[in-house]
Amino acid sequence: MRLFRLFTTALLVAVIVLFIRQNMTTFDMVLPFSLNLYIREQVEWTHRVGSLLLAVGLMGILIGMALMLKPWLHLRKLVNEERKARAELEALLHASEDAEVPGGESEPSESGRIEPPERDRPPRDAPSSVERP
Repeated sequence: MRLFRLFTTALLVAVIVLFIRQNMTTFDMVLPFSLNLYIREQVEWTHRVGSLLLAVGLMGILIGMALMLKPWLHLRKLVNEERKARAELEALLHASEDAEVPGGESEPSESGRIEPPERDRPPRDAPSSVERP
C-alpha cells in the first residue's frame, strides 16, 4: 500500500510540474491594467499572469480558512458563555448552602441534583406504600 501511495503521489506531482512547464509562457505574459475613477488621472499598471494567479489563489485560501473557522469560533464563544453561566449558578448554589440552617444541608446526588437532607427522606429499605404485583 505504501508503494501505491508513493507512486500515485509521484504521478500527481509529475502532472502538476508538466502543467506548469507547458504553460510557463502563459504565466510569464504581462497583462496591462488601468483604473479610471474620474477623480484623478488614469492609473495604469502591469502584472504577470503567474503572480496574479498566485495572489488570487492565496486570497482564496485565506477566505476559505476564515469561512471554515467561523462556526468554530462562534461555538467557542457559546461554550465560554455557558461556562460563565454555570460558574455563576454554582456560586449562587454555594452561597445558598452556606446560608442554610446547620443540620439541614442538602446533599448532591450522583446525577448532580440536590437531594433533601437525610431527615426528610424515607429510609431506603422501608417498604413502599404502593403494592406492586
